[in-house]
Amino acid sequence: MDYITSWKKNQWLVVSCCLMTVLVVVFSSVYVYMYQHIVTRYQVFVGTEHIGAVSDQALVNDWLARKQQQIKLQNPTVQAEMVLGDVHFVKEQEYKAAFNNEQVLASLEKRARVRTSGVQIQIDGVPLGIVKDEQAVNRLLDRYKSKYVPAAEAGAEGGGGQLVSAEWTQKVELAAVEIQPEQVDESEALLNKIETGGMQPITYTVQRGDCISCIAHKFGISQQVIYSNNPSIKSTVIRVGDVLDLTVMKPLLSLKTVEKHNESVEIPFTTAYIEEPEMKAGSFETVTAGEKGVKSVDYLTTKINGELISESVGAEIMIQPAKQAVVKKGTKVIPGVGTGSFAWPVFQAQLTSEFGQRWGRLHPGTDMVSEQTGILASDHGKTVFAGWKSGYGNCIIIDHQNGYSTLYGHLSKISVTEGENVQKGEKIGVMGRTGNATGVHLHFEVRKGDSQLNPLKFLGKAAS
Repeated sequence: MDYITSWKKNQWLVVSCCLMTVLVVVFSSVYVYMYQHIVTRYQVFVGTEHIGAVSDQALVNDWLARKQQQIKLQNPTVQAEMVLGDVHFVKEQEYKAAFNNEQVLASLEKRARVRTSGVQIQIDGVPLGIVKDEQAVNRLLDRYKSKYVPAAEAGAEGGGGQLVSAEWTQKVELAAVEIQPEQVDESEALLNKIETGGMQPITYTVQRGDCISCIAHKFGISQQVIYSNNPSIKSTVIRVGDVLDLTVMKPLLSLKTVEKHNESVEIPFTTAYIEEPEMKAGSFETVTAGEKGVKSVDYLTTKINGELISESVGAEIMIQPAKQAVVKKGTKVIPGVGTGSFAWPVFQAQLTSEFGQRWGRLHPGTDMVSEQTGILASDHGKTVFAGWKSGYGNCIIIDHQNGYSTLYGHLSKISVTEGENVQKGEKIGVMGRTGNATGVHLHFEVRKGDSQLNPLKFLGKAAS
């Protein structure tokens, strides 16, 4: 009995094992079959709207990129973008799940719309026009700026100076606006509008009796506008039938530039004089030669639209200081010998006739008048003539015994005699109208040897 019972148990165990094996094999086959038919799909949504399912979200992303590029190529004059909404995906994995790629892309195509926009330029709050984008604005303004800024960038050398700054005097603002492509303005038209202020050309045909000032007054413009707009006009000559450009440009934008120019400037040296009582007055002896110095000076030039507004001095750098000269100056007065330096022969002189051609011949001196009628010796010297001289009337000639002599004519009174030494500034006579004179005055000459020289080259500022 025990044997039979044991055998039955073993048989049952074997059968159970076989059944388990069969079940495992069956379920494994079913699982493998179903796994092989599991499909991954992506539900596509635009915002909250369900569009459909696709096999791969890359299909939609690639379509979006192509569509955006296509829109840009179809609208080159504006900023163009596709307006569709937020596209997102939900991933699913199901047994034999269905999808329709073409249907989803067609639905997206149907929902997509194109939005075009541009940039509006405003000057002091007033719209100028519309261009594609900010880069187009910069190109337009750079073209206008190049008329007045030789260098492309601040700090670059150009036009003989260094550009320190360049800025608009008006407020330039940009505003993004949604537009149609045909609303974009041509850059040439905008540039012309900026340069002219939208002014239409004004021409005028010269009529008989016209003149530059007459035309300027008639049209309420300056004469300079006529000359600037019509460079063919020379002096004031215009002819009947000439067509003149009288357009007055009123630019909408003004560019203020500051340029820095550097120059090396000479510094004059000063002279220190040492009085030397043993040297003749009027003589000099250099002890130490002076030397000019040099400094570097920056000049800041401010212009508006190329026209000079102001100029100021910036930084100064000393390169080489000037060296002072030291000179001995003689103070010893030798009777009858001049110093070589001439003083005005009357106080508070007023010139009435200068040296040069007069009435078809040379006037060899300088005529002067003064409320102070006393005549003074222009330098130390010896009186070599004191009397009447044809044409000069009462006349004095002083030899300064250094190659120079001076003549004083038309005197009413002579106060020195021939052979008498006189001192510089000493009174030698009184102003008059003797000889060929039409009124009371002094005729004064400076001579070197027999040559008559222009006295004003030897006299300093008028005596007071």
